[in-house]
Amino acid sequence: MKARELFLQVSAILQDMIPDARRWPWEKQADESDVSLVDLFNSALFEIAMNRPDATAVTESIKLETGARQLIPDPALHQSSKKALRLLEVVQNMGSDGHTAGEPIFATARDALKTADWSKDGIEIDNYAYDAKTNPQVYYVLPAVAKDKDVWVEATYSAIPDAIASPDDALPVSEVYSGAIIHWMLYKIFAGDNGDANAAKAQHHLTAFYQTLGVKLKADLFFPVQVQEAE
Repeated sequence: MKARELFLQVSAILQDMIPDARRWPWEKQADESDVSLVDLFNSALFEIAMNRPDATAVTESIKLETGARQLIPDPALHQSSKKALRLLEVVQNMGSDGHTAGEPIFATARDALKTADWSKDGIEIDNYAYDAKTNPQVYYVLPAVAKDKDVWVEATYSAIPDAIASPDDALPVSEVYSGAIIHWMLYKIFAGDNGDANAAKAQHHLTAFYQTLGVKLKADLFFPVQVQEAE
């Protein structure tokens, strides 16, 4: 499926179907700063990845850094194919070449990891600890990775989604998220400061977006905290 199929549905709902006179152009126009449907589509992709990390999950071998403290996969540091948003699982050891499957690696609580001998290092990982709520960019492994040693593991992580540049680009996520993408795009349009702004419609599409993803909508999205000024 190509992005244009979703763009067509969005334009139809907005009754914005005249190609050369669209209020919401599909692509960024030269010398124009107006938001395009490509921009809204890419915004939807990122929001989906944040709420459903499995939507952009990648499982592959990554090379670990020296020591116990590790950053989530980044091509510049770990020879991963994509840059991660968050870690989902460390599965097994993959030897010194990234291709030799070894012993499984078990998740453990970070507090439990603190009781281990952090001075011990090695070339095969036994455990890892990751808490996305505390710091989604960092996790820990034990034993620590020995200095000047190549240690590879198989990991699953949620990748930053590939942005599209044109309506003719293919969807970079599964087609099952098509409905969510459409709802997010319409939410951004109806919630914006423009002629199509409509708070009720914006709320409807935001609610539908989260329902489509199977994510519970937080009440405070619609009822912001009131800040009392100091007297």
